[in-house]
Amino acid sequence: MDVRIDLTDRHKQHPDNVREYATEKVQKLTRYFDKVQHIEIVLDHEHGQHSVEVIVTANHQLHFVGHASHDSALACIDSVVEKLERQVVKAKERLKDHHRGEAARRQL
Repeated sequence: MDVRIDLTDRHKQHPDNVREYATEKVQKLTRYFDKVQHIEIVLDHEHGQHSVEVIVTANHQLHFVGHASHDSALACIDSVVEKLERQVVKAKERLKDHHRGEAARRQL
């Protein structure tokens, strides 16, 4: 399944290399959770500070949101992706049925 990635650039046009970097980094989130359907990236530059917001939507109406602000746009992107990796992995663990094996054995 293809993941739809939307990128919005507010207040300043970031160079193409920053936009490509952001797209490449967020695509890696699908390695951790294969149910990701949509990723929205918002790049912003205001008062000399870069900020990045990434919203990830997966099935079961799961939404993950990450924010970061820094002097460097690339550092913001790295920080947000790390935060989202943790959120996605934690959510995936919660969705697993850890006791399925024991319950199945008891019923037999």
